[in-house]
Amino acid sequence: MHHRQEGKSNACSGYMMLLVGLTLILLVLAQMEWRAEADRRKALGDAAGALEILEARQKKGPRSSAVEDECGFLLATMQRRGEAILRFREAIRLSPSNASAHYHLGVALWLENEHKQAVESLAESVKRAPANVEYWQRYAVAAQEIEDRSRALGAYQRVVALRPGCLECRNSLSFLLTDQGMAVKGAAEAQYVLQREPKNLAALSNLGFAYLQQNELARAIAVYERGLAVAPESAVMHYNMGLSHKQKDDLETARKHLIQALELDPKLIEAHYTLGIVYWQDGAFDEAAGHFGEAVKISPDYAEAWGMYGTVLRQKGLLAESRLALEAAIRLKPEDPGPYSQMAQVLRLQGDAAGSSKYSTEAAARKAAKEGMQKEMFDRASALRPKVIR
Repeated sequence: MHHRQEGKSNACSGYMMLLVGLTLILLVLAQMEWRAEADRRKALGDAAGALEILEARQKKGPRSSAVEDECGFLLATMQRRGEAILRFREAIRLSPSNASAHYHLGVALWLENEHKQAVESLAESVKRAPANVEYWQRYAVAAQEIEDRSRALGAYQRVVALRPGCLECRNSLSFLLTDQGMAVKGAAEAQYVLQREPKNLAALSNLGFAYLQQNELARAIAVYERGLAVAPESAVMHYNMGLSHKQKDDLETARKHLIQALELDPKLIEAHYTLGIVYWQDGAFDEAAGHFGEAVKISPDYAEAWGMYGTVLRQKGLLAESRLALEAAIRLKPEDPGPYSQMAQVLRLQGDAAGSSKYSTEAAARKAAKEGMQKEMFDRASALRPKVIR
């Protein structure tokens, strides 16, 4: 009797295991069926159809973070980015470690001009997928675009470690290294690129930048000459050549290259500004004012150009116009002492002693060391940067 009951129990257990197995097989088949159909529709370019299949699967549950992310991606391809962003956020809520959802959210936010939020989302994606070079590269580009150069530098270093042969990435890394005060390392990255592509304009531009930062003017000029041999119609290379000669105090040659740069690209604001400095140093205030005025017309947020424009207008005796320009410079860059000092001089010439004293005090508070205005303005004029080709 005991053996008969034990046999029945074993049989029941066997039936139960068979039933569970069949159920699992059916579930797997069902999973394969909706997955295959969604993939088939995507392959046909039917994003809406694929989305319908995936959303039906999500309604049945349990909700999947990966599928939610996929729904968001399909919505994004259909230009329904607002809805896509909500789905990416839901995917992250379901699984905070979903690197793909963080990445897709970052890309969608960037396209919606939510740049700072986008960079944060991209940072989360690389944190969760540290070996994904695509994520690192998008993160690096985005960080550089919002001028978070410290983050961009670290990201590009990681990209180059993961993808050593990416010359475009090395060019970006070269620029950022030099920009962050590591010009020797920046030059090394540019030279790495040039060993493989001797006519790479971006690398030539970066190498010249690195030499300028090290005050190796002759080497910078030689590099820019190589660039002009490759691309004689490059406005940027002519600008960089003009800047190098200006730093060398060869104002005549600088002027020639800067004028040529503007003939090739009349909206190259750096060339307008630098040519304005060259004319200002020569005492040609009318020409200088014209180029500073053009620079702020093209780029109204160019604080340094407004400051120099105000300075030249004061020297031309146009005090009311100078005051407006200096007010713009102060509004855009309130930490710069130069425009305050210039404003103090303008107000003194207009007979406003109290106002002049106030601005002089403001200037003094912002100066690291008290210097004569002429030296300060020449220091500011020398703080020019080459333009890098990307």
